[in-house]
Amino acid sequence: MFYHNPKSISEALKLLDSYKDEDLVVLAGGTDVVPKINTRPEKSGYFDGELMDLDNKRVVYLGDAGLAYIKDEGDKLVIGSMTTMTELLECEAIDKVPVLKEALSQLAGLTVRNIATIGGNIMNASPAADSVPALIVSDAKAVLASEAGERTVELYQLFAGPGETCAAKNEILKEIIVPVKPGKASFIKFGRRNGESLSVVNGAAYAEFDGAVCKNAVVALGAVAPTPLRAEAVEAAVNGKELTDDVLAEAAEIAAGLTDAIDDKRGSGEYRTKLVKVLVKRALKNCQ
Repeated sequence: MFYHNPKSISEALKLLDSYKDEDLVVLAGGTDVVPKINTRPEKSGYFDGELMDLDNKRVVYLGDAGLAYIKDEGDKLVIGSMTTMTELLECEAIDKVPVLKEALSQLAGLTVRNIATIGGNIMNASPAADSVPALIVSDAKAVLASEAGERTVELYQLFAGPGETCAAKNEILKEIIVPVKPGKASFIKFGRRNGESLSVVNGAAYAEFDGAVCKNAVVALGAVAPTPLRAEAVEAAVNGKELTDDVLAEAAEIAAGLTDAIDDKRGSGEYRTKLVKVLVKRALKNCQ
């Protein structure tokens, strides 16, 4: 293993560009990477897959590259990718995006949140990442940086598959831009227990209302498809309508039809599909 600890973002980007043709591992808090190095997957419910072998790989640690910050710019928050979950939860500005605060407070436990970073949770690209549905319904954007410059991607378009994003090997997630929106949002997580549990299904909804009529709805689902899922068909089914029981039931059925849930140690695909219906109804109701 070759270990690099850049002290600035420019140094980190130079390293990634220099070694972009090699086998690279970008390390943030390590709460997902380290278990994959040390855990026997056949003995653990923590993750599914093979052990990570770091022999002959280059590990680039970003924790000292100056990417831990939270900027309150009034109509948006700009969050550095190496900001820990605890730092976010303890920042007063997070109250401007309560759905994100709600999601992060249910992510793992205190010891993990002290180390885990918002960027790591996103770029690990787990379909079950708790921060992601809350960020998607907040219309968050990811700023990807490389030696060639920066580009901004809608967060829901960042994911390419389990553990995969659209970021190039010489790009890093620099920061996340989270707009402050006028409506109400709700995050819901179903796990096998109340504390320190990976999501069986998670999701979030956002909506604004003109009287009783729903508008500008955004719905996101996690752990039910190969990537976190923005449920645009569900949004179309509720926008311009009152959220009656019939409308919510239709939205729930549409959401279930969008899923491609797998069977794993935490639950069956059939169970997850049923949970999606419950989640969508509850999350949208909570936005009223």
